[in-house]
Parts: sequence; C-alpha cells; structure tokens
Amino acid sequence: MGTFQRRSSLHWLFIVSLAAGLGLVTLLSLTGSLGWLHWRLDLTAHFKQQYLVVCLCAVVCLWLWRTCVWRRWLLGLSLFGLALNLVAVVPWYLPQPTVVTPAMQLRVLHANVLVRNRNHESVLALVKETNPEIAIFQEVNTRWLEALEPLRTTLPYQYAEPDAAGFGNVIFSALPLQQPSVQFLGQSEYASLVVQISKGGKTVSLLTAHPPPPIREELFQWRNQWLAAIAPFARSQTHPLIVIGDFNISMWSPYYQQAVQAAGLQNSRAGFGILPSWSPRRWLPWLAIPIDHCLVSSDIVVQRTQTGRNIGSDHLPLLVELAIP
Repeated sequence: MGTFQRRSSLHWLFIVSLAAGLGLVTLLSLTGSLGWLHWRLDLTAHFKQQYLVVCLCAVVCLWLWRTCVWRRWLLGLSLFGLALNLVAVVPWYLPQPTVVTPAMQLRVLHANVLVRNRNHESVLALVKETNPEIAIFQEVNTRWLEALEPLRTTLPYQYAEPDAAGFGNVIFSALPLQQPSVQFLGQSEYASLVVQISKGGKTVSLLTAHPPPPIREELFQWRNQWLAAIAPFARSQTHPLIVIGDFNISMWSPYYQQAVQAAGLQNSRAGFGILPSWSPRRWLPWLAIPIDHCLVSSDIVVQRTQTGRNIGSDHLPLLVELAIP
C-alpha cells in the first residue's frame, strides 16, 4: 500500500511539474512581445527556438502517453505553445529569391572575438580559410589589434575605433576604405564605424557597431536608442547599405522589429535559418541565440549567410556573401 501511494504521489508530482513547466514556456513565448513594458520581458523574446523544442517534445510525449491525467488539456497547451513559436521560427527557413546578375560581389566576415579570448591564431586561420574581402572584429583592444596585424598582408586597409578599451571595433579590407568616420547613433557611449567601399563601379556604405548588452535598464535604453537611430541613418544614405555587428538583440524583440521595419532593411539570415551565434557558455550550445546580424538594404541580394566555427569566443563568426546588381 505504501509503495502504491508513493508511486501515485510521484505521478501527480510529475503531472503538476509538467503542467507548470508548459505553462511557464507558453507564458514566456508571449511575454517577449511585451518588452516595451520592462527590459526583463524583452529578454524572454530571444529563446523562441528553445521554447519550440520544449513544446514539440511535450506534444510527442503526450501524444504517446495516452493514460496521462489532464492529457487533453496539457496537449492543447503544448500545441498552442508550439504554434506560437513555429510562427516565429519557420519563416527564417523559407527560401528567398536570389537570382541576380551581380555587378559587385562582396564576402564579409564578422566576428566578436571576446576581449579576454587569447586564441588569436584561430581568428587568423579563420580569415585565411574564408578569404573575405571585408573582415570586421568586435570587442578588440590594443592586444587584439596587434594580434590581428598579420591580416594586413591580404587585407591591407584598416580602420579601427580610436581609444577602444575592450569594446572596440575594427574593419580590415582588401578594398580601400573611403570616408571612414566614427559616429555615435542615438547615444554618446558606444561608437559606430562608417565607411564606403567601391568595387566594380558600385559603392556601398557599411556601418558596424556593438551596442551594449541589455543587462540593466541604462544599457537597455542605450541599445534601443542605437537601434532607433538606424532608420534616419539609413534614409540619409545614397548608396546600398550594410549594417553589421553584435546587436545584443534577436529578431524576435519588438525593438529589433520596429528598427528594421523603419529602416527598410532585411536580415541576411532570412532563408538560411536561425543561425544562433551566441551562447552564455560554450558547453551550453542548446541555449544559443541569434544576436549577431547583417542587415542590408533592398538593393542588395544575399547569396549566402552562415555561422563559422568556434574561435574561442562566446560568439560564432558570421560569414555573408552579398551581390549588388
């Protein structure tokens, strides 16, 4: 009798825990769209693929577990959560039209190297393997700038953020960097590098920036101010535009969506998948989220976007192949 009661208690404990977990995941699937109410709610927007996997596993388990108490209710909740996240995730895998006769093709590499990372050789090897015409590195300091100096043999043109103490940006290029400038979009704490690049009779504008991680209210506001300033900057450009960097935001945040829509830009990963690029720990890849982005204007065609291999950073590199008709 005692054994039966213990089994019954464990059964109900499992059912209640499952119901609470599914309820929490479904709630988090909804709260991300309410990020304008509080910065912590915005953080819940970035884990759509994780919510999707949890709900999918729950649907499969409950479909097979036909004797489960509350099965119909739990299955309905799982299907609701699954639908919420499928709508957010699946469109990123739908193929995009890429037929174009390009006048200019450009391969761009972006990598947040992580300032405390000392695996310099891995980054140099990555550049050699991918052979980009533009290579952008973030979280660089003086040590990193010195370590990256060998890149000048194949990417002789360089523009670095002056006096960067660990959150800096640097651009290496095989093509001359025209009209380089440092700009502070929307706030005065985090710089953006702006250059123009010409090839094959075409000129493009490129902006790279690394707004702060939204881990407290002040940083959250600075990031959002930078995002809001993208639209007026984009409207001021007379050439096709590339905006690339670690934005510390995913595609599912309402602040990201508002900024991209207002600027008339598209994310290069559209059609190529979610491509998670950052994880809080390298040994927790299942928590990875997509916060490194390449945004392009409508007159640029994305031929390919992919993440690169591990370079010792908490971010994966982003490699983008572009064509400008």
